[in-house]
Amino acid sequence: MEGSRLSRAVRARSTKVAHLSAGRPPRGEADARRQEREGELLRAAAVVLAKRGIRSTPMDALAEELGIPKTVLYRYFDSRDALLAAILGGFAAQWRALQAQPWRGLGRNLSEVLALTRAHRSEFMLLARHCATDPEYRGYFEELHSNIVERTDRLLETSSPSMAADPLMRQLSSRATAGFLLDAVLWWIEQGDSARDDDFILWARKSLDAFYTGWQGHTSMRPPRPRVDE
Repeated sequence: MEGSRLSRAVRARSTKVAHLSAGRPPRGEADARRQEREGELLRAAAVVLAKRGIRSTPMDALAEELGIPKTVLYRYFDSRDALLAAILGGFAAQWRALQAQPWRGLGRNLSEVLALTRAHRSEFMLLARHCATDPEYRGYFEELHSNIVERTDRLLETSSPSMAADPLMRQLSSRATAGFLLDAVLWWIEQGDSARDDDFILWARKSLDAFYTGWQGHTSMRPPRPRVDE
């Protein structure tokens, strides 16, 4: 056992020496640099694509905007689809992780959503604005939308007897909530004031309270009354 560990250590040092003698960094260091460079390209590309749009920004134009040779861009991503998949997939993974957390109230959830979308503003705008209207990339937006719909549906089902008894109207209400929140968050990230995030969250809570009160008061969404002869 000790001999095998020593052998691995010797091989690792030998590999490092070989890389250095060839004028290259060790493989682990080179991989880390490549990942760092790839991350920088993804963030910069997201800014350009969110500003210019997907369809009007082929790889050549993107490389020009980024100020790099297109051969460098193709070294990391062999197509625009691969580049977009990396950008959108990375943001979608963070969104799923956020929505998978236990529910701690609308205020807490919206605060975390604002923090995430503001930290990745271009990626969110690319998803919520451009992918939402692009048939080829709409699936990324649908996943974002569906996460909110599913969570809202579960909350309505467990918190409202009338909603629990009417799956169709509950699904309609969940989709309306998701559309309202996504549009509101997108506008706030673009036009709002981060110093007034508490005002935005309060506005969203009051707005949704008004929606829910109206939905609960709709006669067709109330639990059926028992028959007189029961």
